Order: sequence, then structure tokens, then C-alpha cells
Amino acid sequence: MENIDLFAKAKQDLIDDMKQRNIAAILWDNATADFEQIPEINLAEDDADMPDVSRIMGLYRYDDTLYLIEEDKAKIDFNNFYNPDTEVKPSVVTLTEATAKADLGDPADKPGYTTEGTLEEWLVIADCYFEALNLDNEETIE
Repeated sequence: MENIDLFAKAKQDLIDDMKQRNIAAILWDNATADFEQIPEINLAEDDADMPDVSRIMGLYRYDDTLYLIEEDKAKIDFNNFYNPDTEVKPSVVTLTEATAKADLGDPADKPGYTTEGTLEEWLVIADCYFEALNLDNEETIE
């Protein structure tokens, strides 16, 4: 199996896992999530002199396409997903399909959502996804 096929299968496996868990979007706070690796992608062209590194703050499954959510480019306020007066700020937030569509909209029409990235970058992000799920379970149980 070629790398392109493996890459497509890896993305589809993430989409399938998110569907099974009823997750359309998962957002994480990089400052508090304490991942093993930093979820970043380089958006610069291969021949560019300077990298254009974007830190990833989550995944968004929309119409069977998986988008990376760029931390400082997507217009998402993490504070909208909890009540700061009565709740401790979570490290991870998961959204159902209806909530994600209502709050995040169509990612193709907005800055800060991308399907770019190399296989290696996506593997790091997949690891962060599973680490985030574990964090979400820990925060829910406590």
C-alpha cells in the first residue's frame, strides 16, 4: 500500500472513530492539554524560504471531510463552550454534529480550517486526538 493510500486510510479511520463516538468536532487547549508532541503543520510551499507553521487546536468532521482547526486563525473562542462562572475551564471540548454545525459552520467558507499537512504531521495530530479523548474522559469523571 502506498503512502497516499495509507494517508487516506488514516484520515478515514479518524472520521470513522469520530462518527462512532458521535463527535463532529474536538477542540483542545494546547496550553493545558500537555500533549506528548506539539500538533503543528507547515503550510508553506515546499520551496518556500520561511516556514508557515500553524498550531492545531482540534479536528472538525464536516461532510465526511476531516479538517484541522488552526489555533490562531480559526475564529473559535474556547470560552464559549463552558460557563466560566460555574465551571472550570476544560482542556478538551467535544461537539456533536448539530452543535458543531451551529457553532463552527462550514469550514470551507472560513479561515483557519485546513486539510493540508503531511502524513507525519497528521500522525502527531491523530496522537493528540486520542490523548484529548483520554483527557476528556478524565475531566468528565472527576
